[in-house]
Formats: sequence, structure tokens, C-alpha cells
Amino acid sequence: MASTSASFSVSKAPPTDVVKRMAVSKNAADDMMRVLSIYDARLLPMSPPAEGEAAGEAYGCDEREVEEQEQEHEEEAFAAAEDVIRRCNSSSSSSGMTDYLYAVDDALAAAALQGGLASRAAEAVQAAMPRLEEEARALLCSSSARRLSLSSDDLDDAATPPDASPRLSPRAAASVRGVGDRMLRAGYGPELAQVYVTARRDALAEAVAHQLGAAEPVAIEEVLRMEWALLDQKMRRWNHAIRAVVRTLLAGERRLCDEVFASDEELGHECFADVSRGCVLQLLGFADAVAMSARATEKLYRTLGMYEALADVAPELEALFTGDARELFAAEVSAVAARLGSTVRRTIEEFGSAIQGESSRRPVQGGEIHPMNRYVINYCGLLADCRSTLDMILVNTADAVDGDEATGGGGGATSTPSGRCMLELLTRLLRKMDEKSCLYDDAGLKHIFLMNNLYYIVQKVMDSPLRELLGDDWIRRHRGQIRQYETGYLRASWITVLSVLRDDGGSAAPTVKDKARSFNAAFEELYRNQTAWKVIDPQLREELRIAVSERLIPAYRSFLSRPRPQTGSSGGSRHSASKHVKYTLEDLEDYMLDFFEGVQKFVK
Repeated sequence: MASTSASFSVSKAPPTDVVKRMAVSKNAADDMMRVLSIYDARLLPMSPPAEGEAAGEAYGCDEREVEEQEQEHEEEAFAAAEDVIRRCNSSSSSSGMTDYLYAVDDALAAAALQGGLASRAAEAVQAAMPRLEEEARALLCSSSARRLSLSSDDLDDAATPPDASPRLSPRAAASVRGVGDRMLRAGYGPELAQVYVTARRDALAEAVAHQLGAAEPVAIEEVLRMEWALLDQKMRRWNHAIRAVVRTLLAGERRLCDEVFASDEELGHECFADVSRGCVLQLLGFADAVAMSARATEKLYRTLGMYEALADVAPELEALFTGDARELFAAEVSAVAARLGSTVRRTIEEFGSAIQGESSRRPVQGGEIHPMNRYVINYCGLLADCRSTLDMILVNTADAVDGDEATGGGGGATSTPSGRCMLELLTRLLRKMDEKSCLYDDAGLKHIFLMNNLYYIVQKVMDSPLRELLGDDWIRRHRGQIRQYETGYLRASWITVLSVLRDDGGSAAPTVKDKARSFNAAFEELYRNQTAWKVIDPQLREELRIAVSERLIPAYRSFLSRPRPQTGSSGGSRHSASKHVKYTLEDLEDYMLDFFEGVQKFVK
């Protein structure tokens, strides 16, 4: 029989026959007393009966008359209730549902009595159940979820997606509780459970699909074949959806189920498990498919996020269920989390192997930062953001590299599994940078490359959670290494130039003219080469120029102030030597400003 989802009140009101008989009685006071005796057949008289006088005699009748009157009124009350049930069953409107529920109450009360009236009442109750089923179905399907579309930016910024919960309105929830209560008291719990599960399972599935941004569940085969851009989007949505589903959708469904099945908790637990099973397994199935898909470094951060989200909601999810259902879902969550964790560990191992196995033979122009360095250190920074989750995953993983062997002890790095992991990855990266530096023929450029790349790593560590993992001692040691690379550059590039300017003394020493020529040629070659070299960080670039000037300018000043030998009265040799000194101190200082800018220049 068709029905609509009209809301109704569940507060108790007098049966219909009470109002009718009070309205038509010729003697309202007597009639009221007679009607009320239906509900309390032994009402005390207004004044105590005389000693030895029966209660019935006090009213002018014996007990048999009282019982007959009581039975008569029970039959009249039931007849009125039966009439309401019959009339409502023949109508498609649910506008009289409040009276209908009270009529069912009266029928249930009559069915509990002895005698022939009980069988009629049981039939009336049975006749009312299909109508109650339809009403329950309509109410349970009346939820209206807010439909909100989420952009990628919304997903990144929101801790939990906007609500799309299939909640019932407060009036509808109260109404379905009233219907459910009558069905349970009538012994129609299985029928109520079937209606509830069918209606709410579909509503919940629709809400979960909205959270995931997919009209249909994604099959494992689709995940395995999915392009990374699309999979990345779905993984991000899943990370937020799992929290919203557990904390909003399932928690709300648990409360509704408890209210509807308040008089039969065990049945309510079973219904909730049946309603929730599909959407929970759908969410876990996607995570399992991700764990089974081909491992790739770009998936690592998202996979960590999925593990973190699942671990975050696991206790809350388990607490929603009882008995076998709790054990089932706890086991499923644990298994999926274990597979995600295994995927993370193996991906990190492969990431480390990829760093070690990188074999390109083309040096980076100008000694700039190697692309692999940028990628690895930035990725390590992302992983460091998930250090708590990494610690959970790696807690039982043996150290893959000894801290002393890697960097002379890691300070803070050896205190946590995530710290040891980061230490290993950066140790492999630094070793690879050492290998890459050997691709440069110029020893000075080799040191510029090492200085650039180590400085970049140290700065990234200092400005990210990596600092907490690796410790200040690691930073101090590698800053010292940067100074060593600077010293190595100065020796490789400038020791020959500075030696030309030294005063060798003795008659066999080169003449001033020869020294000037040698210096000019050497400086111009350095200028031509090292203006094309690039020191990325402005502060490091300025520090390096100052280090060069602190050595070059004093040596050149000493060279210019050195006495020139006199040969003949004409002073020809003095004049000849002076014309080969091409640069003043100010010239050298100006030329130094062009060094390490990455733009090759020539001395004018």
C-alpha cells in the first residue's frame, strides 16, 4: 500500500472512543467514571465504603456487573481502534498516522487480554503491520544529503570534507522511532530490520559515493590501471572521506539505529552492521587496491596519508560495532593497514636504491644544484611531515645504515625510526653528489658544485621538520663541510694566481713584466670561466667573493707597491714594466662582482 513520509507526534493521547463517549453521554459525570473504569476498573469511591460493603456495592452493582461493564468498554475501545486501522489501511494518505499509532497501541493492549477479543486484536495488529512497514520505509528514505563538490584545493585545505550526511530530520527520526517501537512490540522485528537495512544501506552508500566523488565503487582492476593524475586525486579524496564516513556518517547511523531499536539492542547491532558493511568494505577495498598497485615514489606521500587516516579512525570505527562485526572489521582494518605499511617500506627501500643507482653522466652546467638533489631533499621534507606515521610503520624495521658510518653519528637522527630513515636517504644522496662532482674536469668547479648542493641540503633541513629528525649536530658538521669545500675551491682556483704575485727574490726571479703578464692572463681566464659558474644562494655567493677578495686584493696591493728595478738613466725598464700592469685595485674589486653569476663575461 502506498504511503508518504509525513511526520507525526508520538506523544500518548486518549483513545478515540473516550472522546466519542464523553461527547454523547446524557450524564457526563457517570459516563466519565464508567469510561475511566476501563483503565482502572477498581476506582475507589469518593467516600470509603461501609464496613463489609464491597467496592461494587458502593456503586450500586456487584463485581460481575463491573467485569461486564469493563469488558464492554474494552470491546468498545478496541472496536474504535479497529475502525481507525481499517479506515487508514484503505487510504493512501498518512495524514491520520498519529491516530493510527494510538489505534495500534489499543490493539496491542487488547491482544494481550484473555478471551475472544485477543484473537481479533491480533488480527488487527497483523493488518496494521504492512502500513507501518511502508511508513517506516518512507521515513527512512526521506533523508536529504547536502551535495557539495570539492575541488583539489578544498581537499588539501580541509581537515574533513563538508558534510554530506544522509541524516533524518528530527521530526522524521522521532516518527520512525514511534513506528519502530510498535513493530517491535508486535513481534515484527525481522520485518522492521529488513526495511531499515534496505533503506539506510542505499542512503549511506549514496553519501559515501559523494564523499569519494564517484557514482559507483571503483574496482580493484580500475585502480591498478589508473593513470597517476586520476589516482592521486582519488587518494586525496579517500584520505578525507574515511574520516568523514566514520566520524559523521557511521556515527550518525549508529545513533539512529540505537534509537529505532531501543527495545531490541541486539537486533539494532545486527542492523547497523548490515547497513555499514558495504561502505566500510568499499573504503577498505580501495586502500587495499592502492597497496597492491605498482609502487612508485610519487605515490609514497599519498600512501602515507592513507595509512595515517586509517590508523587515525581505526579505534573509532571498531567502537561502532559489537561482537562478530567488531572482530571482522578490526581484522580487515588491521590487514589493510599492514599492506599499506609494507608498501610504504618497500617504496622507501626502492627510493633509496634509485638514489644510489642514478647513473647520468652529464654534469650540471655551472656547478648548480643537481635536479636529483632538489627532488630528493624536497621529498624527504614531505616525508618528515609524516614522521609520526613513519615511526609507526618503520618501528620494527632494522636500521639500514649505521649512523657513525653515514655521517659520524646522527645526534637526533638515531632516536626515531623516521630519523634513521631520513639519515640513510640523505647519506646516499650526499654520496651520489660526491660521485657527480667527479664529472667536472676543473677542480674549482667541482668544489663549487659540492658547496652549492650541500648548502642547499643544509638550508632545506634547517627550514623543515628534517631539523628535528637529524639534529643540530648534523647541521653543524655539514656546515663545517661547506667551509672545507670553500677552502678547496680557493686552493684549486687561486693558488696559482696568488703565487704569481709573490715576491720570489733573487736574480733568477721572473721580472715584474713577466709577473704582470702572467697575472693578467691567469685572472682573465678565471674571469671568463668563473663568471659562467653559478652559486645559487646570494649569501653564499657574497661570502665566496669576500673570501677571494680577502686573499687577492692584499696580494695585488703588495705587488703594485713593490719597488721596481732601475736599468739605465732613462728609466726605460720602469716604464716598460708599468705598462703591463693592466688593473688597479678598484678594477679587480669591480670584476669580482661578476663572479658566480652564471653569465659568462670577458675582460674588456
